[in-house]
Amino acid sequence: MNISNGGLIAQVDDALYISDVSGYAGTHVLASDGTLAWEASAIMWFAAPDAKGIYCSNQKDYDYLTYIDGVNRSETRIMKRACSNLIMQDKEILFLDDEDGFVYEYNHEKDSCSLIIKEPVLSFIIVSNVIYFASETGLKCFHFHKRKTEHLADCSPVCLDYIDGHIIFADQQRDFALCKYSIEQDKVIEIDGIRTQSIVATEEYIFVCNLNDSNAIVRLEPTNCDSIRFCGESAEKLHIVDEYLYFLNQNDNNRWYRVPYSGGRPVSVLV
Repeated sequence: MNISNGGLIAQVDDALYISDVSGYAGTHVLASDGTLAWEASAIMWFAAPDAKGIYCSNQKDYDYLTYIDGVNRSETRIMKRACSNLIMQDKEILFLDDEDGFVYEYNHEKDSCSLIIKEPVLSFIIVSNVIYFASETGLKCFHFHKRKTEHLADCSPVCLDYIDGHIIFADQQRDFALCKYSIEQDKVIEIDGIRTQSIVATEEYIFVCNLNDSNAIVRLEPTNCDSIRFCGESAEKLHIVDEYLYFLNQNDNNRWYRVPYSGGRPVSVLV
């Protein structure tokens, strides 16, 4: 769910939810033909979709957990608790509590929360029932079945993502250099020539906005990290939905654009 970029775009069935991050009016909901179906008043930031709608951190309501119902076109505050980094795990929602920085699990059927990681966490992703997370002391992981935290690497990771046995991140200690942590080899590998603050990965490629090239989008192969300049627009907040790469185009007043991640010409999403 593009957690490193906030979950500003999410899909439920054929409906596409797009947060209005420039005007902060709310969340646009597009029909399958790309036309505007309706507008939710909640400003979606960090999103966890289910079968009917979106759980989100609502910036218009103190980042409280809110549900946008796509069927009834309604919005409900679920929990009066500021949260971020929402991830749907089975029937529970994992989130960061913005007050203490710990990771919790919310069961929406029981309307109850339980503590998962009792230490400050900056961001996290879930891979094969393991939480990989960024902390102030480095890259760590939490094993659900062991209920145990393990220190993996001394670094300052942001923008976590996963591809092909590697945790991809930017390391603030290395001036936001693009890096990958090999789970099998237990080591960090720095990727030369690329600095970034926006990363997203598919099963085939890694996409980043390269700070060394005016935030142009670079596409990398996961194994050898061979790269190409994929799109010359000055971009940020990369997201993947279906087979499209979405981004905020800084050359066009931060409007949302999209381009097939196989390649092509970027076009504006909201005309």
